[in-house]
Amino acid sequence: MEIRPLHESEVPAFVDGLWVPFCREMAEHDPYHALADEYREGVIEFRCERLSDEDRIDRVAVVDDEFAGYVSAEVQEAPPVFAHDDTAHVNEIYVRPAFRREGIADELMAAAESWGEKRGCAHVTLTVDAWNESAQALYEDRAYDVKRYTMRKPLD
Repeated sequence: MEIRPLHESEVPAFVDGLWVPFCREMAEHDPYHALADEYREGVIEFRCERLSDEDRIDRVAVVDDEFAGYVSAEVQEAPPVFAHDDTAHVNEIYVRPAFRREGIADELMAAAESWGEKRGCAHVTLTVDAWNESAQALYEDRAYDVKRYTMRKPLD
């Protein structure tokens, strides 16, 4: 297995093979994550733009020349009123079902954490869905602990 940066030429395959399955799996548990009707071109453009932003990363796990998973993270700048450094925030992490329980998510998290540390970040943050007990266990094993709860209420 190799953990490496996503290349621009791979973005369409990344979107179709990893990002869309991630979104669909999330939407099965929570319709909030459902994709819009016309998403593909917009997400390809968005992902390509991310690749040139030094404050964001997209790392892919590749097994036998096949995408197995990915992690996306970004630096969140600390407001000057707080006495802490910037934070690396993991936006998304996903491992395809066929590759789960092989340590890939752990390696992807290690890559995001290492990147954040090299960027001078003081912490790594993430959110995890309440239903996703396996992800929660992974994060707890990596010494993450709950500091805040994100709550949501529909307005319609």
